[in-house]
Amino acid sequence: MLEYDYEKMYDSFLGVNTKEPDSNYEDSAFARVEEESDYYRYEVTPFEALAITCEQLSIKPTDCVVDFGCGKGRILFFFNNFYLCRVKGIEYDDEIYETLLDNVAYYSVRFHGREEQIETYHMRAEEYEVRKEDNIFYFFNPCAPEYFETILEHIILSIEASPRRVTLILYYCSDEYTKILRDMQWKQRRLIRLPGYSEDPYETMYLFQNPL
Repeated sequence: MLEYDYEKMYDSFLGVNTKEPDSNYEDSAFARVEEESDYYRYEVTPFEALAITCEQLSIKPTDCVVDFGCGKGRILFFFNNFYLCRVKGIEYDDEIYETLLDNVAYYSVRFHGREEQIETYHMRAEEYEVRKEDNIFYFFNPCAPEYFETILEHIILSIEASPRRVTLILYYCSDEYTKILRDMQWKQRRLIRLPGYSEDPYETMYLFQNPL
């Protein structure tokens, strides 16, 4: 009950609805996402995990956070509100994307002027063209490992074209993702243990950066 109240409190403060599907999940568009082998069902990062993580990060208003598989936009709104930074969300499911647009509108009413800092893209994550201003990337296991590897390849090409420090933030990082990161020589900079870590060692935030 306390966890639910915590989730509801943050959504209410941000003026959005980013909760996971209700008991009618099997009949919803979110279930159709799960049926596809290359993209995974809609799940949210707990607000408590985000709060703990953000307290330990140094993100500036000049930074740009990109969330692959952003769903209804929880990461976008939380990071923008916490750091006043630019945020971008990529989501390909039609119904989820419509909810995302509604949330952007609601958030923009609550926090007037922030809409200029939020960009959304209705597309597959691996098709997103990484821009030179993109320097922080968030992942919560949005897609199959081979597509994750493609996304990383796009990030690396962007770094080669516009050299810069890039940070990857990964919540509940799968073993397959971790192996790809290490094989591609991304450097682990931090591991943030979250509530529940003692019972579930995947309850962590990994921070990786590119070697310079």
